[in-house]
Amino acid sequence: MMSGDASVFFRVADVSAVRYLAVMPPLPPKAEDALNALRDRKHRITMPRREILAVLATDHGPFTIEEIHKRLGKQSCDVVTVYRNLATLEELGLVRRCDFGDRTYRYELYANEHHHHHIVCRVCAKVETLDLCVVAGLERMAKRMGYTSVTHSMELFGICPKCRKSKPNRSR
Repeated sequence: MMSGDASVFFRVADVSAVRYLAVMPPLPPKAEDALNALRDRKHRITMPRREILAVLATDHGPFTIEEIHKRLGKQSCDVVTVYRNLATLEELGLVRRCDFGDRTYRYELYANEHHHHHIVCRVCAKVETLDLCVVAGLERMAKRMGYTSVTHSMELFGICPKCRKSKPNRSR
C-alpha cells in the first residue's frame, strides 16, 4: 500500500464492537464544522456524508444532486445515498436547498455560513453570491409580531455582462 493513500483502514478493538478508523486527508474548516454539528446532534459520520460536505465546502455551490454525485466519483456512493444524505443535512440546517425556478434544486453548505442570496443569469445559468440581505429587517419585524421560525429565500435573475455582450439585444 502506498504512503498517503486516503483509503487505508486500521482495525481498532472497542468494548462494544470492532470499529474502523480511516486515515483521510483533512477536510476544509467549514466541512469540519458541519461534521462537528452532526456529532453534537448524535448523527453518524458516514463516508458519504463526509465526502458530500467536503465537496460543498471546497467549491461553493450551489450544486444539483447530479453535480454533487459526479464530483464524488463513481466509487463513493449511489445517487440515492446523495439524495438521502442531503435531505438529512438540510433538515439539520447544515445544507441549504436553493430553488431557481427551473425545477432543479441545488444545494450549498450552510453550517456557520453567512446568510446570502444569489443572482442567476437567465442565459448561461451562472450563479453568483449576493452578500447583502435587504430582507433581514422584514424578518425581524415578523418576529416582533410574534412569529417564530421565520425564514426567507430570495433569488434574483438577470443577464450577466458576458451574455449581454454576446447578445446585446436581450432586454428580458
